Amino acid sequence: MRNTGYGRLLSKRFGILNVPTFVTSVSRGAAITFTRLRLDCAGRTFDTIPAEEAYSFQVNFLKQASLSVSTKARVAAHYFLGAGDSAMRDCSEVTTLTTHSALDTVRLYVPRLTLQDFVREEYGPSEVHLKPPQQVIRDPVLYHLGACLSALLEHPEENNSLLVDQIALSLQSHLYQAYSATPAWNPKARGGLAPWQESRAKEAMDANLDKEITIAQLAYDCGLSTSQFARAFRQSTGYPPHRWLLQQRIKRAQDLLLTSDKTLAEVASACGFSDQPHLTRAFGQTVGTSPGLWRRIMRI
Repeated sequence: MRNTGYGRLLSKRFGILNVPTFVTSVSRGAAITFTRLRLDCAGRTFDTIPAEEAYSFQVNFLKQASLSVSTKARVAAHYFLGAGDSAMRDCSEVTTLTTHSALDTVRLYVPRLTLQDFVREEYGPSEVHLKPPQQVIRDPVLYHLGACLSALLEHPEENNSLLVDQIALSLQSHLYQAYSATPAWNPKARGGLAPWQESRAKEAMDANLDKEITIAQLAYDCGLSTSQFARAFRQSTGYPPHRWLLQQRIKRAQDLLLTSDKTLAEVASACGFSDQPHLTRAFGQTVGTSPGLWRRIMRI
């Protein structure tokens, strides 16, 4: 999920050290990437950003932000973003970017062919071209996904591969439905997983509670594409894969808290949490109390 090579590329391009980056595994081709970009000063210009067959979205988290983007063929387009606003860019031309304020954004980078493959699997054999809006986007879905990614990028060690992959799938569906240059199709009708597929997926996640696992791995084991697997798993179980996995980790933690004298740090490690604070946050959100207090109450 984390890719230091891609992070180094962005660090060099924007002059930022240690750019937090997720690289997803939901596509057989070029990866969808999510990046937290922070620039503390205005007046910086980044020349000749290479052309790429991709779309880029910047979700802004500052009260006000301003930037301009120009190409050889077009005069500079100016973007004035409020908190929660987004800017969309077709990356197919060499670009110059100038910042007129500090920036704090989550960058959503979606290769065109990756989006095309997703749409063919989920909707049918339709060519996909997104039409970038002329002005700033006020898109609650993009903001929600960006805010979720922002929180995850603050804790990249917490083994959230399944959730990041799920966000990538949800993002592609939203982009096609909201910004396709041609009318979007309805999703293909599909059922859930076959019993053997559901069992195999659950067994794989149970066997890897203390490790990272991706939707791509689970989908491969079930003979499905990533988007087909994610949709079918949710239809069969009522939960997306990342949520089902979290519930299993919490159940394993509860069992260890009741039946062993392991420390909270040891329980966290055995159940796939990065450290004790990670266990405490997830346990509190799911169970409603801290693991230490839960253990004391249940052992009375």
